[in-house]
Amino acid sequence: MNWILIQKDELHLDESVTLKDERHIHIRTILKKRPDDEVQVVIQNEGNYIFRVIQITDMESILVKKETLSLTLNPLPIHCFFSLPRPQTAKKILHLAGAYGIHSLSFFATETKNKEYWTSPIYTKDWNQWIHTGMCQTGNVHFPTVQFGQKKNWKEFLSNWDGNVFVLDRVGEFDLKTFKEPLDQMQNILFVFGPESGWNENDMKYFNQLRYKIITLGNINLRTEFAFSSLLYLMFRN
Repeated sequence: MNWILIQKDELHLDESVTLKDERHIHIRTILKKRPDDEVQVVIQNEGNYIFRVIQITDMESILVKKETLSLTLNPLPIHCFFSLPRPQTAKKILHLAGAYGIHSLSFFATETKNKEYWTSPIYTKDWNQWIHTGMCQTGNVHFPTVQFGQKKNWKEFLSNWDGNVFVLDRVGEFDLKTFKEPLDQMQNILFVFGPESGWNENDMKYFNQLRYKIITLGNINLRTEFAFSSLLYLMFRN
């Protein structure tokens, strides 16, 4: 945890914050902060700051805003769709989304997916905690919009997308490594990640019918979280 994440409504009128949870434990036992020491703080959807420790005890840490920092990174203005991954994979996806600050994540169950995954706590109550771990890692301030399309049709969602849809597949015609779209022109791009077993023939026919671009990350099969990480690296590099 490189940054302490707080919510705007946790701030008192004097711009101080009192922490009594795992953040306090981290400040006291991992960072080993003492009064007058400084802590890097990210306020969700607002900015990056330096806070000063004004009091620390066994039970709580009290910090006060000292100065405003320039944003650590500019969030990636992209949207990503995932064919319902295993819960352990979803944790990594959510963490990475929080680290890079992408605009939105959408999870849908395509025909080949195990719909029992929807019952996992990662999809019902714990998902935001994993986004927070990514934000604490990098200092990203943007909390992505997350949609769980448990009762929605995934093809209908794609066909109604107001923007470009890029489908990732190992045999894609376009190589993402040569993708040079400026970040400020990527606001409505949706990158679509399929099942790790690959898209079936009917899916590919559907994509071709809608004239979606099929793009590749390389001529090897990647687990979903590695494919997502590769996409984020390539976008961030640009």
